[in-house]
Amino acid sequence: MFRNWLCIALFVMAAALPATAPAAAAGGNITVSIDEKPVTFDVAPQVINGRTMVPYRVVAERLGARVSWNAAERSVTVTDGDTSLRLTVGQAEAISNGRNIRLDVPPVLVNGRVLVPLRFLGAGLGWRVNWETATRTVQLRSIPALTVRVVVPDGVPALSIVRLLRERPSMGRNVTINYEVLRSPELMAARVVAGEADIAIIPTNLAAVLYNRNVPYRLVAANVWGMLHVVSSENIRSWQDLRGKEVHTFGRGLTPDIVFRYLLAQNGLHPDRDVTLRYLGSGTELAQAMIAGRVKTAVLPEPAATQVMTRRQDVAAVLDLQQAWATATGLGLSYPQASLLISNAVLNGYPEFVDRFLHEVAQSAAWVNNNPQTAGVWAEELQTGMTARVVEQALPRSNIRFVGAREARGAIEAYLRVLRDFSPEAIGGRLPGEAFYFQR
Repeated sequence: MFRNWLCIALFVMAAALPATAPAAAAGGNITVSIDEKPVTFDVAPQVINGRTMVPYRVVAERLGARVSWNAAERSVTVTDGDTSLRLTVGQAEAISNGRNIRLDVPPVLVNGRVLVPLRFLGAGLGWRVNWETATRTVQLRSIPALTVRVVVPDGVPALSIVRLLRERPSMGRNVTINYEVLRSPELMAARVVAGEADIAIIPTNLAAVLYNRNVPYRLVAANVWGMLHVVSSENIRSWQDLRGKEVHTFGRGLTPDIVFRYLLAQNGLHPDRDVTLRYLGSGTELAQAMIAGRVKTAVLPEPAATQVMTRRQDVAAVLDLQQAWATATGLGLSYPQASLLISNAVLNGYPEFVDRFLHEVAQSAAWVNNNPQTAGVWAEELQTGMTARVVEQALPRSNIRFVGAREARGAIEAYLRVLRDFSPEAIGGRLPGEAFYFQR
């Protein structure tokens, strides 16, 4: 479960990147080189709307890929191992390994040759693509072999990438990814600190702690936006109904406790006078106590809250802490509870892989919300510690949403300020600086 993680402190569409020469720089021939060797064309490359377009067959075959042309559909298919790209003349939608990709410039037919965006083609096949202005040369270079270690805690963070865990989509030529789902938060933190994880999903406040300790990772996105709920067998309809009640929670002084105390205060209740707080060791322990009937009202994370409600028909989710947070802060947003970190070595050395991986993570987050039943089956098959039924019912309350660091920064800082004001140690003493946030 995610339990103690609550407690411990795209391929950006290759064609949408600044592609090659800007249209204003048109003039003179364009040279294409693959690993320093020039490519000869019978139809010259062209710059169209700032994108270098090249005959697909010549480049793809030089890169070791197989090509095919469907005359009826006017479509091109390029395959290399488990990578497949499909483009259609005149259409701005391409397909990369079954995913739709929006192109800035669609393929065109020139003198009997289909010209496609070179960056999309090269990066899609796992090559590094660079534009050299001085020589008007596009360089395609092979990327050194890369093995990436991705670690995630079980529970909702694992659900956010369950599609990747199940389908293992290709991330490009020479890239191998090893995924690991961990149930021990202590082991998770140790892996990151020791540099034994290249990519990790961890509590956002722990990411701040690590940054303040100079651990070389950056926050790339927030992808779990809170999963705490007050569940109860009592008649509770509002925050004021908690007055005089005994509420069980877990993680004294840690993030679940801080968030709940903050929201009590924001709703006019003193956490130590108006409500009696009882603490158990973990969310799992608390869930079991509630199933056994020893607890009437509790603060629980998903999927533990759903596990209780499936076993106790008299228990319901009565207060959504995420909605309360959005109202209390005035941001209209929940708090970014868990975030995606990537090591500086990978960010700086393999930008093509990073773009592709982030695209897949974003797609997985969207997919899991639209396919809760299949996500549940996959989660159970992958032995993530959750049953299919619980996952399907818990997903609507799990708030999985991929938001890049640039867009999420305001919400992240608001969350970290609340934690800092309660306990500076919860975020490593101070708000992280500009370099904490990865900017594409």
